[in-house]
Amino acid sequence: MGFLHLFLLSVVQGITEFLPISSSAHLVLFPKAFGAADQGLVIDLAVHVGSLLAVLLVFWRDIGHVAGTALFYKKAKKNDKTLLWNIGIAALPVLIVGWAMHHHFPDGVRDVTVLSVASIVFGLFLFFADRFGKTDKTAEAMTGKDALMIGLAHICALVPGASRSGVTMTMARACGLSRVEAARFSLLIGVPVIAGAGFLGLLDVIRQGNAALGFDALLAVLLSFAASWLSIVLMMRWLKKSTFLPFVIYRLCFGVAALIFFAY
Repeated sequence: MGFLHLFLLSVVQGITEFLPISSSAHLVLFPKAFGAADQGLVIDLAVHVGSLLAVLLVFWRDIGHVAGTALFYKKAKKNDKTLLWNIGIAALPVLIVGWAMHHHFPDGVRDVTVLSVASIVFGLFLFFADRFGKTDKTAEAMTGKDALMIGLAHICALVPGASRSGVTMTMARACGLSRVEAARFSLLIGVPVIAGAGFLGLLDVIRQGNAALGFDALLAVLLSFAASWLSIVLMMRWLKKSTFLPFVIYRLCFGVAALIFFAY
């Protein structure tokens, strides 16, 4: 794989993984736009590892609290217990459905029309949820019902173009979380989901007998990590003072452009 191809792929994955704009849609269109060959399972796994490491770094305190709560549940504070349960409830549905889909549709859904329409439709959902949603809850103050609603919406992330971050942030805003809290909770529930997807990817790599971690894979991890870290930090800073509108506009433009140039 050429360096430019690897660089662009890793950076695109890193930037789009946690922004509410759909990394899967961008990765489907990437080879079409640049005329590149499929990157293979090892590189796919590597870029997801880089993204996972980035969110672990940014939210290490929160993740440490959650891990500590799970290990020492009886001694944990009520808020920490609530956060642990909310993360589990919101992550479990997509883990179950995603596992089932991986066995029946190992290559996923890669139709350009589907991802284009999903980018537009779910972008509009994000706009209305952000525009009319309340901002009176934190992730620790959510009810189990709120977490379940986010978890059910999370299943929509299996549709390319919907965006895992996008659908969870949308439902979190609809449930009353502030923009920063919606993004924070979305990123926290992304940890078990990305780890689960990475585990399935690792099994696929092992089955194909291609588990060697070469220089390209290591470079992909580092590039994806750096791009993911930067996108998370900048997004969180932006949401402290502004809205999701730029992401909505981008999704609409991306969806329309994909329909025009790649769907037919």
